[in-house]
Order: sequence, then structure tokens, then C-alpha cells
Amino acid sequence: MSNLRSDWIIATLLEELSDIALATEQVSLGRLIDTLGSRGFGPLLVILSAFLILPVGMVPGMPGIVGVFLILIGSRMAVGSTHLWFPSRLRKVELPSHLLIASISRAQPWVLRLRPMIAPRATILIDSPVMLKIIAVILIVTGAINILIGFIPGLPFLMSMHVLLIGIGLSSRDGLIGLLGYLVVLPEMILIWRLLL
Repeated sequence: MSNLRSDWIIATLLEELSDIALATEQVSLGRLIDTLGSRGFGPLLVILSAFLILPVGMVPGMPGIVGVFLILIGSRMAVGSTHLWFPSRLRKVELPSHLLIASISRAQPWVLRLRPMIAPRATILIDSPVMLKIIAVILIVTGAINILIGFIPGLPFLMSMHVLLIGIGLSSRDGLIGLLGYLVVLPEMILIWRLLL
């Protein structure tokens, strides 16, 4: 697997997750959370959204699990907490390492392409108190939708795009990427509404 270690937190985390997956046949969500959580909410949101885009999303019930995580993260952000807490039952959920490795392999080329476009800028759009509250609401609503209708093929993928962009924005303090995430929320909701009618 190619070496992506760099100054970008997302690239570094992919390498760390790859090392974990290569060392065992099953990886618990608790282990992943412990690896990601020390870096804050941003990287965790990136990985959770990637779960719905990449092969690891094929694990039964994954949209609902991601939905619960999004609600928990949004709730913590809403009260201004930076401490991550998740129920022990969720921490014990295990993912097949081969799916995690396949997901990382697919993500790596995109990380390399994205890196030159990411930089700290317009930070007020991504880490100001007001925007963090707005992000919290977005995550809670997104999580609830994933739990309620995440079983419908294709919908979790649609609902993951803004979470991915917001996660990248938070991870890199890139307000423009975060703004893009906010802007795609409404089109996503409209498209999902039309699909359900």
C-alpha cells in the first residue's frame, strides 16, 4: 500500500487505519474511534462519511450505525463539548479488515488529488461558535435521516457528501470546503425528497 504520510491529517489517518486493518482480520469501531477521536470531530466525520461511499459501507446496518454516530457527534458539538463518547455496544461493532483495506486503497488516490486544494482559509465559516452550532444541527438531522431511510439503496451515499466536505473543512480549518458542504445540503434534501415521492 502506498505511503501517504504527509502534513495533512487525513493522509496520516489513512495510513494509521491501514496499519490497524493489516494487523487483524476484524477491526472494532471502538479501535477506530480511539485512533480518530484524538484529532477531533473533523477526521471522524470524514471516515464516517467514507463508510457510506466506500466498500466498508456494504456491512449490514452500516447507514444506521453511522446515523447514530452523527447524532452523537452533533449533540456533543451543540453543547460545545470536544469530548467524544459512544455507547459500548457501538464500540464493539466489528468491520472486516479486508473491506477497510479496500476502502482505504480507493480513498488514497483521491486524498493525493485533494491535498493541493486544501488550506486553512475563511476559518470563520467552519470553526466559529455560530457555524459549529449549525454544523451540529446538520449532523443531527443527517443522522436521523440515515437511521430512518438509510436502508434505501443510494440514499446513504447521497447523504454522505456534505458530511465528507464538512469533515474535511473541520480537519483542515478550510472554510471554503465547509461552505461547499453547506451548499450541497439543500440539493441533497430535494433530490432525496423527490426519490421518496
